[in-house]
Amino acid sequence: MEFDLTRLGEMHPLLAKSTASEFAHSSAIGLGRHGHKPGVQLSLILKGRSEPNTLQWVEAPAGATAQLDFHRVTEDTAEAVALAIAHVANGWVVRRRLQRGEFADWLLIDRRNGLIAMEVSGVDKMDVSGRRMREKLEQARKCQLPGKKVACVVELQPPRSRMRVV
Repeated sequence: MEFDLTRLGEMHPLLAKSTASEFAHSSAIGLGRHGHKPGVQLSLILKGRSEPNTLQWVEAPAGATAQLDFHRVTEDTAEAVALAIAHVANGWVVRRRLQRGEFADWLLIDRRNGLIAMEVSGVDKMDVSGRRMREKLEQARKCQLPGKKVACVVELQPPRSRMRVV
C-alpha cells in the first residue's frame, strides 16, 4: 500500500485543510530528520500481519525546522501517518477530534458508519519493548464512546507503525 501524506485532506474531508497541511509539513520534517526520502518503506503491523508499504510526501525546504518544536513534529507526523493508515488500510474517515478526557485522539467512522476511537502516539526512535503500545491500548480502553477502540504507535526511525484494536 502507498500512504501519501499530502492527500490527508482528500482522505478525511472533515479534517481542517490547515490541519492536513500542517500534518503533511511536520511529516516532511519528522521523516526528513532521519534522512528518509519520499517513497521510503514503512513497516506496518496491522491485524497481526506485517507487510511492506511506502510513505509519500513533499520534502520540506531547508531550515523549515527552526520554528517548530521537536516533540510536536514527532506527534504531528504520527497523527498524519495514523490517519493515512486508517483511511487507506481500513476505509475509516475522521468524524471529529476528540478532547482531553475522552482518552483518544480521533473519532473515526467506518464504511458502515460504525464508530472508532483512535489513540495515536509517535516516538522518534523505536519502541523496542512495546511499552508505548501497551500504554496507548490501556488509554484507549478508558474511552467511553461506543464502538471500536484502536491504538496506533508510529516510530520515525525506522519508519514503522503498529495499529491494534483494543
